[in-house]
Formats: sequence, structure tokens, C-alpha cells
Amino acid sequence: MSRAPLSPEVVQTLLKHLSSDDAFRSAFAADPAKALIALGADADSVGACNTPLDSLGGKEEFARAAALLSERLAVTGPFKVPFMFESGLKGLQD
Repeated sequence: MSRAPLSPEVVQTLLKHLSSDDAFRSAFAADPAKALIALGADADSVGACNTPLDSLGGKEEFARAAALLSERLAVTGPFKVPFMFESGLKGLQD
């Protein structure tokens, strides 16, 4: 079972390739884990992705998903990183 989530960068790259690259789409359908690792995912993230896919969504579906993800990351991404401006905080020291 997968324990680590895919990074936002890997997910965006994945959706970009699934929406435009026929060779990648074929490789992903045949071996999702291998295709994800080629995009930069680590083995822990793709542990459950070992079954070839019988069917794959259309390019347009993935293009819409990529647009929605980019929009969501633009809105929520900056708020996921805690910024601490007070000097001497333990979280800011080595």
C-alpha cells in the first residue's frame, strides 16, 4: 500500500503527460508505477500502482484535471507552509 503522497510537481507533470503525450499514456497504462517513477515519484508513493490499466481516461479529462489542480494549488499552496517571523524560534534554527 502506498504510504507517501505524490508531490504536487509529480502530479502536475503526470496530468500534463496524460493530457498530451500518447507514448507516455501507453507506458502509464502498461505499468503505472514505472511511468510514475520516471516522472520523479519515489517507490513508496507508487507501491500500490502495479496493475496495468484496462482503460485510461481521455486527454481532455486529464487536461481539465490539470487546470483544476493548478487553480487549487494557486489558492491553497501558499497557506500550507508555515511562516514564522519571530526571531529565535526553534523551528527556524538548524
